[in-house]
Amino acid sequence: MAETANLIRREKEAAGNVEPTEGYKRGQIEKLKLFATQHDLWININSLPLSYLSKGGENEVFTGHEDVVFKLNNFEYAGEDLENFFIRIEAHNLFFSNVTYQMIGFAYNSQHEFCAVLVQPYVRAKREATEEEIAEHMQALGFEMVYEDEFHNAEYEVFDAVPNNVLYGIDDKLYFIDTQIRFRPIEITLK
Repeated sequence: MAETANLIRREKEAAGNVEPTEGYKRGQIEKLKLFATQHDLWININSLPLSYLSKGGENEVFTGHEDVVFKLNNFEYAGEDLENFFIRIEAHNLFFSNVTYQMIGFAYNSQHEFCAVLVQPYVRAKREATEEEIAEHMQALGFEMVYEDEFHNAEYEVFDAVPNNVLYGIDDKLYFIDTQIRFRPIEITLK
């Protein structure tokens, strides 16, 4: 994942501080497709013994192994700059290390959209976490609650931290399986 994130960052640096346009993300995707071909990172999901679990706004989720889920992420929530996707995954792994993402390659989903293939530990859960449990956990990590499902610290904003995205495991730990994370805007962090 580090190599693909660096590819996107180098592309962004070459473009300068220009605000991303609609075609910017499309260009980044084309670079990633070429990278996937050059480094043999294409995965044929249909050739794997996987069972479909669910679909959300950006992920199609599969399992076939007791200990992992496969997520085909279509970069929908990255906005017009794929660097946002890599920032989110790196921050997620930093804060929620008991349920980290590993990017293993690229594929097309059922809608024929280009996707990153992510692997994440399968969580055996007793139930969804409560809003109170989520808030307590986030505060223990140094985050302040902004709204019921949104938290921030000096550097990051974590949102969509709602019960269906946070599980209470059979080991009595919380597992943040699908939140959104981004850098806080500079004008906010300077106050």
